[in-house]
Amino acid sequence: MPAITDQLSIKTPLQPIYLLQGTQDYLIKYVRKKIVELAVLPEDRDLNLSVYDLNETPIELAVEDAMTLPFLGDKKVIVLLNPSFLTGEAKKQKVEHHLDEFLTYISEPSPDTILVIEAPYEKLDKRKKIVKSLESGSQTFSLNQLSEESLFQLLKDEGQSLNAIYTKGAHDRLLALVGFNVAQLVNEIHKLALYVGDQREIKEDDVEVLATRSLESNVFDLVNHVLKRRADLAIQLLQDLFKQKQEPIRLLALITRQVRIMLQTLLYQKQGYTQKEIASRLKLHPYAVKIAAELGRTFQPDQLKQTLIWCSDTDYGMKTGREEKEVALQLLIHRIASL
Repeated sequence: MPAITDQLSIKTPLQPIYLLQGTQDYLIKYVRKKIVELAVLPEDRDLNLSVYDLNETPIELAVEDAMTLPFLGDKKVIVLLNPSFLTGEAKKQKVEHHLDEFLTYISEPSPDTILVIEAPYEKLDKRKKIVKSLESGSQTFSLNQLSEESLFQLLKDEGQSLNAIYTKGAHDRLLALVGFNVAQLVNEIHKLALYVGDQREIKEDDVEVLATRSLESNVFDLVNHVLKRRADLAIQLLQDLFKQKQEPIRLLALITRQVRIMLQTLLYQKQGYTQKEIASRLKLHPYAVKIAAELGRTFQPDQLKQTLIWCSDTDYGMKTGREEKEVALQLLIHRIASL
């Protein structure tokens, strides 16, 4: 299998501590698997691979294990799950952790142990001493999202492992329909590879036929219809979403978000920012900015601002009971389409 891009690569020699932080659970498990494969032979993993859930186990027990020698092997791997003390969450922990012992270990880690800390959180509390110590004393992987090229390469590799050829056209359409959750995208690749058969290309038309559309994708299509003055198609799609028991207030929130992204993208472009720079500022995947830019190209900022005002007014009417939700949303769509 071709090597994945540097964003997910594990360099040797291995580091004593790895911090895997982010909301993409698939990517965390992917990097952990690569570390374990490099550190411990398959036949040694029963004895030299340990996993500690810090919701159930004090950190000092894991530290004690990390300081012991591996059994009949060169290295051992200790995996720590749910280190909520790295965040700003105020929820009460089930167990008490003595972090001083952990801090001491971070400063002087065992050369025989690879410590992998899985932190499935969007961000850590950088004010905490333990977070500062970890970030300076470990190799950190930020796994909230991948760059566009890294994501394409990962999915292309996944397709190749299943004897299918994943094309760029299929990739763009799959992102538009499914979104950017890596685990969901990998599941779609498995379906598509089975559908096309061995050594065949996965093409855009295959994605269109087989991919499971996300709610966000349906809302994007709805906004697309509205802004292109196709109110009849937008209303038809909206009725389908109502039949699926989608809550009108949630649909309105997604519509508002899409319009806001379009406006922000347009304003940043007028200031000379690239799509990559805009994506970084808005904390979005670059492809989301790309399609927002394409969709908003025929509109002026004032029109999008007016649309946001109407969205806000409709939201207020729904939440105060002044307007019937489904009717209010349909009226909003006709209003925007008449801009």
